This record gives sequence, C-alpha cells and structure tokens, in this order.
Amino acid sequence: MTGGRDTFVPVETRWYVSNLGGVITTGLLARFTGRRLLRLTFWGAVALHVTEAAYSYRAARKAGFTESAPKWALQTLAVGFPSLQALHAARNPADAGVSGELGPER
Repeated sequence: MTGGRDTFVPVETRWYVSNLGGVITTGLLARFTGRRLLRLTFWGAVALHVTEAAYSYRAARKAGFTESAPKWALQTLAVGFPSLQALHAARNPADAGVSGELGPER
C-alpha cells in the first residue's frame, strides 16, 4: 500500500507515441484497406486496453488512489501495460525498479 497518499505517475511520452499511435495507425489501416486481420487486430487491441483501463481504475481505488483513479484509467486506456507497470510500482514501492523506466525521473 501507499500509506494513504493519492498517487499518479505519468508514463513517458514515448509510450503514447508507440502504443496509442500503434492502435490508431492499425485502426486507420484496417479502415482504409479493409483487411480482416487488421480489423481483428485493432478491435482486439481496443478490447484489451478497455479491460486494462477498468482493471487499473479498480486497482488504483483499492490502493487508496481514489482521486487519481480516473487518471490511471485514462492513461492505461491510452498506453496499456506501461501504465499498469507504473501503477503496480506506485502501489508497491518496495517492488520499485520499473517506475524509473516508465515515468519521468524525479
């Protein structure tokens, strides 16, 4: 746990470029090429990110991050697993080591 502090750790911009950009690019390619595999890949990625976002919202609230839970969910919706790793590190500071790679240096 966190000792009662509401915490949010933004991930680096590169994760938005690669992960969110990749989902958007896949969606555009699926739309304009009509390829079935691209459509399945796009909708699979969307479903995965929505599921991860719902999980991160619940996990953040359970950790006591009640005010920042919506931020965790939106960030996870956009970038996926890097946000979940940052959330895990914020919830369990003793397991740190991941957060320095994903978020801005402090």
